[in-house]
Amino acid sequence: MAQAHPFPKASRGLTLVQAGAGLVGFVDTFPWKTLSMRPSLKTRKPIDELKPADLIAFPIWEFADDEEGDEEQDETWVRPHPAKMMGPDLYALSVAADFLASSGQTFTGFVGVTTAGDLEFGHGVLLHENEHVFVPSAEYPQAKKDRKAVAAALRMKESQVFPLRFTLRVLLQGEVALRHGEFA
Repeated sequence: MAQAHPFPKASRGLTLVQAGAGLVGFVDTFPWKTLSMRPSLKTRKPIDELKPADLIAFPIWEFADDEEGDEEQDETWVRPHPAKMMGPDLYALSVAADFLASSGQTFTGFVGVTTAGDLEFGHGVLLHENEHVFVPSAEYPQAKKDRKAVAAALRMKESQVFPLRFTLRVLLQGEVALRHGEFA
């Protein structure tokens, strides 16, 4: 599981906050407060087909497991979650996030989030050059091996990627600061 770090919120864009040579955090400056279109049957797709534009239009996605009986849909299909922020008692959401590699390179992607009980961050996915790069959580049995695969997919050294920090693009209900974490 990635570690959650609360950081302060600002008002317009994603700004990296540093103190000397050390990373202090990110400040949210994206206006992710409203959805740009309505969810529909046409917005459902396999999770490995999510694109950056999908994450802008709908920053929260949920598995459409109650629709698995529909033609051509299986357990990999997701649909936009209609809320503008994450409420309580939700499982296995895919939430849009901005990532910062230790080299300073930025990536777009999403993080698995569960809000039922304690907030939990699961695996991450980087959307890089039309590919989905799986970022394992620390609890994943093959995490160490898969970290090498992440670096190779990005054509970077492992030390240039990790620790890989992220900032979710949406708020948790009742909070005023975006959540942050890292894949160490």
